[in-house]
Amino acid sequence: MAGKRNERLRELFLHEISAALRGVNGLNAHGLLTLTGTELTRDGKILYVFYSVLGTPEDRRRKELLLNANLRDIRTLLFRRLRLKVIPEIVFKFDETPEKASHLEDIFKRIRSEHEKSDEDPRP
Repeated sequence: MAGKRNERLRELFLHEISAALRGVNGLNAHGLLTLTGTELTRDGKILYVFYSVLGTPEDRRRKELLLNANLRDIRTLLFRRLRLKVIPEIVFKFDETPEKASHLEDIFKRIRSEHEKSDEDPRP
C-alpha cells in the first residue's frame, strides 16, 4: 500500500514543482532545464528532484543556483496547493543520465563507422 501512495505522491510533487518552476524568471533563458524524476524517502521527509540541463556547464551552474534560490517559494506553494500533513524537504540533484546516454551514443556511432569502414575495405 505504501509503495503505491509513495508513487502517487512522487508524481504529484513532480507535476506541482514543474508548474511552480514555470513562473521563475530566467530559468530557461540560457540552456533548457528538464525535470527528469523524483525520489521520496520512505518516511516522506525528503524529496529528491532530479533535473538535467541542455547547455553548457555554466548554464548548469546557473540553473542550480536558480533552483536552490527558489526552494523556499516552491515549498510554500506546495503547502498552499496540497492538503497534506507533511510537505517534504526538497533537494535538487543533477541527473547525469542524459549526458551519459549521449556519450554512449557517440561511442556506438564511432564503433559503427569503424565497422562500416572495415566492411568497405576488404583486405586480401
